[in-house]
Formats: sequence, structure tokens, C-alpha cells
Amino acid sequence: MRMLTKTVLLATAAAGLLPLTPAMAQQADSDQASAADVAPNDIIVTARKTKETLQDTPVAVSVVTGEFLERTGFVQVSEIVRFVPGISLSPLNTTRASGSKIRGLSTFSFSDGFESSVSTVVDGVVLGREAQGFSDFLDIKSIEVIKGPQGTLFGKNASAGVINIQTNDPAFSFGGSADATYGSFNETKLRGTITGPLVDDKLAFRVTGTYNHRDGVLDNAIAGQKDLNDRNSYALRGKLLFQPSSDLKFVLSADLGHSRNRCCMSTYRFAGAPSGALAFATNPGVLQLRTALAALGIVPGPANRKVGVLDSRILERQNSGGVALNIDYNFGDSSLSSITSWRKWNIDEFNEADGVSNSNVNSRNGTTVDTEQFTQELRLNSKIGSAVDIVAGLFFFHQDLAAHGRVDIELALPFPGSYFNVRTLADRTVATNSYAAYGEATFHLGDKASVIVGGRYTHDSLLATYKRVSTAYDSTKPFTPFFGPDITGIQPFKNDNLSGRVIGRYFWTYDVMTYVSWSRGYKGPGIDVAESVNAAAIYQPGGLPVLKPEIPTLWEAGIRTAFFDKALTTNVTFYHQELRNLQTITPSAIGAALNVGIDLIRSKGIEAEIILRPAALPGFTLTGAYTLNDVRIAKFAATPALEGKRFRDNAHDFYSIIGDYRTKLGGSGFEGFLRAEWTWQSAKNTDLNGGVDYNVDSYGLLNLRTGFNGPGDRYGITFSVENVTDKVYAHYILGSSFRALDGTTTTQYIGDPRTWKVTLRGKF
Repeated sequence: MRMLTKTVLLATAAAGLLPLTPAMAQQADSDQASAADVAPNDIIVTARKTKETLQDTPVAVSVVTGEFLERTGFVQVSEIVRFVPGISLSPLNTTRASGSKIRGLSTFSFSDGFESSVSTVVDGVVLGREAQGFSDFLDIKSIEVIKGPQGTLFGKNASAGVINIQTNDPAFSFGGSADATYGSFNETKLRGTITGPLVDDKLAFRVTGTYNHRDGVLDNAIAGQKDLNDRNSYALRGKLLFQPSSDLKFVLSADLGHSRNRCCMSTYRFAGAPSGALAFATNPGVLQLRTALAALGIVPGPANRKVGVLDSRILERQNSGGVALNIDYNFGDSSLSSITSWRKWNIDEFNEADGVSNSNVNSRNGTTVDTEQFTQELRLNSKIGSAVDIVAGLFFFHQDLAAHGRVDIELALPFPGSYFNVRTLADRTVATNSYAAYGEATFHLGDKASVIVGGRYTHDSLLATYKRVSTAYDSTKPFTPFFGPDITGIQPFKNDNLSGRVIGRYFWTYDVMTYVSWSRGYKGPGIDVAESVNAAAIYQPGGLPVLKPEIPTLWEAGIRTAFFDKALTTNVTFYHQELRNLQTITPSAIGAALNVGIDLIRSKGIEAEIILRPAALPGFTLTGAYTLNDVRIAKFAATPALEGKRFRDNAHDFYSIIGDYRTKLGGSGFEGFLRAEWTWQSAKNTDLNGGVDYNVDSYGLLNLRTGFNGPGDRYGITFSVENVTDKVYAHYILGSSFRALDGTTTTQYIGDPRTWKVTLRGKF
């Protein structure tokens, strides 16, 4: 059975601690309103796998609501990440290797034998590969970014946190919505949803589809070749809700999607001096980098938006889909939930590794990955009188992964050990089985105090196979293996872990809550199956390098207040976290990425937010958020000189401000609005070794939106300008194939320029 891409998900990746910037004044829906003591401005979250208001949750969690996504028109993680404090992305030349970070922590690896430290969950289903989440949002109800180790309730790949995405369920009243967007770079987005009853109040449906196209934002200097870093995707999801009684509910969902993009290219920021070695190259078509760029009319620099890559040298294609069945049964003060899912995902990616098609140095890197996963979770939520609430469950995860990688080094230098002229092929499989039992109890010590204690037992079983073979790129010339000798390996690995947490919560008044917590998380071991796997690191014959499990420990304290009927909400969180055995990468002497474990990473910080809805100015909401995040390498036996240094790609300070004003236009039922979004982050360095060539300057970005909504919000129009000041900035700075030759070349993932768009929307 073969299903196409999925494109539902991910959204975000992590943040401050509560209704934070995107949360705004989300109105509780009918399902939320069934919870006890829910006020109109309350947001209901499931960060502890039970429904409770955001203000009552003793966990650092941020919420991006469906309302925020509707008001901004954002459909991808990269678009909203700036508005969620504490979350960031590390982009690379493949979606598969890019990763989200929570509080500066995440696995950063090209190897398919490593999982992410940030778990992505959609409607209760854990995604086995984080890259599955880097696709368009699809009919989102809310996105919860739960910060810090969440292994107790969410499992083994949540050592940094969880992105918990919930989509909208079918409704028993007929309705729907649609919107269309057109803007800069021929951006065209179409989305539509329809829902309604099929059988009275027993059976309902919901169908949602989306289409997203944008021309490339990087100018291709080669005549007749398409601009790069474009978007082309579509997705479809269907849901059936069967509710035979008020106590029993079945939700069957299926989704599929497809994307085909010329992604993800960086541009040259600095071209190093000519390399003497290239003068001896015996393969044809080799040019010095500066010569190659000049021939294409490309001028390296921080504002460079030009590339020179043939269409045939770059593509990223994804297909995925899945089926899930959620069953909820309520009986008395208890409920039983079952979540069964099957998912399939495929990605085929290749790119111009040296960034220029007119110089034959390193022309193609590519990998095809196929995964299939099955998950099953059973969960019991129960009350023992009024004193104890219990969440307990069992979880099983199985995934089969098969990957085929190829790296071509055309460069042939007639020196011992440098006559590369080599094609490296690496085939690998990884089979993962994991099962767990978890439980958490909330003990209510009177009306104000609670103690929460939870734990989880996890068993991991992995089996990886690997075969790396080097052959001559040009069969008429000799070659030297680039990554080392050929390797064939079979590596099993098993591991058991106990994780857990203890939380103390106290309500000083109805409007003021504080909590303190200690938690210990877990992420399973990683087996290195990258093309660059280091044979010297193999610790047993016939095996593969294994990196130790990630073990995070977090101490956290927070205070939450809500005054004047939630017209003023403030939230502050303090945290101190240590993570042992962070799985990451470091460059080798020849520029290859080697997987390594950093013995100890330490992060500490403050997250603060204020949301103001002044009674004197109805319709106005002001949201401000600030994050201080200090992440440092505390111990690194492999490179002791880095101990005490800041960990790469982490801004120390971040803040955002959003002002949203809405007002009635006369007595006609029309509403006008004006919205401004400002974000700023401090400087950072994107190199593990802290090289000065990798310094990213601080920058701020401004977005403006205006428009109106018709009577009853049945239709509306929004005019948006993003990056109003046309700020030039870099997301990330890195080396390239040429840096291994000249020692100074850098490339960058440059941010989008000023763009505009118009969105028309309607509801019925």
C-alpha cells in the first residue's frame, strides 16, 4: 500500500511559556467550553495529556492558535518561528538535516540513525522523522510548544521538548471556509475546508485541501534556469467523526500530500583566495571559485541573492500520508483513549554541493529515504475522589527506514591521498522498536496546592545495516576514497531507561499561580549511518559507531498571573537545564560532517510575556515577549578548548511585539483592522568552533497588515507587507566544498526580502 505525501503539520517549534505572542485572545470553542471553569479568554491545552487552562498548566508551554495563523496567513514553520520565543531553526541544504531547537537544544545530524530531540505530535500521533513536520499547516486548531524534557508523557524523542499539533475535528453543523492569496514571487495559496453531518448527530465529516506555490526567491544567474528556493506543494486531509453516544467517540483521519521544490540553496557570502591545489586538477571544467562566480556575474557578500545552479542539479521531492484512528470513551470520572496510526514518508533530495554548476568540484550530493511507521497508544485518565488525578498509558512505536545516499567528488588532484575523483554510495536501513509504560498523578493538597509526580519506563531496540562503497567518478582515472575505506556493518543496540518529573504548584489567589519542577528526560541512542561514518569510531567488529542516549535534567520555576478578567496576563519562567551526550555534528579536516556526542551542554534563561487588552481601548491587543537564553558547552572531551563557549546558532536575547487593533466600521457590521508585528534577535555564531567568519549580526523585522471583515466574519480581505524595511539578514552561515580548499569561503542562508500579498477569504 502506497500513500502520497502528507502535508499536515508541524507548526512551530517551541517557545516561551504561555499564550505568548501568537496566542492572542482565542475564544474557547464548544469542545473547550465543556471544561470546568473555562472563561471566554481561556485557552485549553493538553500539555499534560489532560485538558486544563493554559494559566493553570505547571509546564512551560506556548500556544499558536488557529486564529493567529488565519490573521497572518502563515503556513510554514519558517514563517512563524520568529514569533515564538525560545524556538529556532538550523537550516541546511536539505530538509532532512534541518532541525528545530527548543531553548537552544536539538540533535543536529545528517545521519538517518538519529532521531530529533524535538518530538512532533499531530492529533496524538508521534512522527518518527522531524522532517515530516516541515510542510504546510493544514486546518490547524492549535499548536502547543511544550518546552524542556517531556519524556514522562511524550516519550523518547522529546529530550528538548514537544510540538503538539491539533487539527480541527468534523462538526455536526454544515459549514466551511476558503481563502486565496496572491503576492510577491508569484505566490499563490489556495485553502478550503468543508464540514457537516452525514447521519443526524451520529456521523460527521471534514475535508480540507491546500495548494501552495511560490517562485524561487534566489535569482539564478544561468540563463534559462529557474530561480531557486521555490515552493510547490499540495495536501489533502479527510476526517470522519462517529459518535454513537455522548460518552463514545471515534475519529478516523487520512491525509496525503506532495511537494516538489528546488530547495535548499545557500548563497556565497565570501569567496576565498584562489587555491593552488586547483591548478593541478586533472578533471576538466574545474574553475577557481572567484573565477566561476565572476563568469556568472555573482558578487559574494551579505546581500548576495544570486546563485548559478542548473535545474538538473537540484531538487527536493516529498510524498507522505497516513491513517489514524482515535477512540475516546468516557465512563464516570474516567476516560480511556486509544490512538492507532500508520504513516509512510518518502523524500528524494539532491543538490549542487559546491554551489556553482560551472566548476566541476563537487557536483551532486543526494539521498533517498523511505520510512514506514506504526504506533499504538492506550491512555487512561481518571480521578480518585477530588484528591487525585491520574494519567497512565502504554505506548508502542515501530519504524522501518531505508536510505540510499550518493556523494560525488569530481575533483582529481594527482597527490597521494588527494586523487579523489570518487563517487561514494551508502545504503543503510534502521529498524526501530520501542515500547513504554508511563504514569503521572496530581495530588491536590487542599484548594491551593498540588504535587505532581510522574515516571516512564522506555525500552529501545534498534538494528542498523550499512554498506558504503567508493568507486571512481571518472573510470579512466584513479581515485581515493573521500570518507575512508569501504564499510559493511550490522549494528544492533538495546537500551532501557527510567525518566520522570516532580512538580509543585500553588495558587496564591485565583489569578496568581506559581510552580517549581524537576524533570529528567531521555532520547534514545543514535547509530551513525551517514555517508561520513568514521570507521575508526567503530567499537566492535562489523559494527557501527553508536552515540550514547541524550539525558536532559531540568530545573524550572514559573509564575503566571491574570488580572482584570484576563485583560492583563503576565508570565515569567526561569530555567536551568543540563543535557548529557548531545548528538550533533562537527566538520572533519577535509570538510566532511562527523557525528559526535558533546558530553554536557548547559542552558539557563528567562522567558517573560505580557498580554494586554485595555478596557479603555476595546478591540486592541498588545503582546510582548522576551527571552534570554544562555547555552554553553560545559564538557567536551573530544575538544576541551570549546568548554565554556557558547553553543552554536543561539541568539542570547530575543523579543517580539505585536499590536492588533480591530474596530467596527459604522453600524454595517463591517470590521476594520490594523496589525503590526516586530521581532528582534541578538547576534549569534553558527559554527561549533566559534569561527569569526560565522558571526550573524543582530536584526529586527517588521510586518504590517490591514484589511476588513464583513458582517458575521463571513468574508474579508487582508493586505500584508512582510519585512517592511527590506532588511538584509542571514539565518545561518556555513562553509562550502571550496572552504576545504581555501579555508575562508563562507555561504549563507539569506532571509527573504520585502514581500507583499493579498488574501481573500470567506466562510459559510
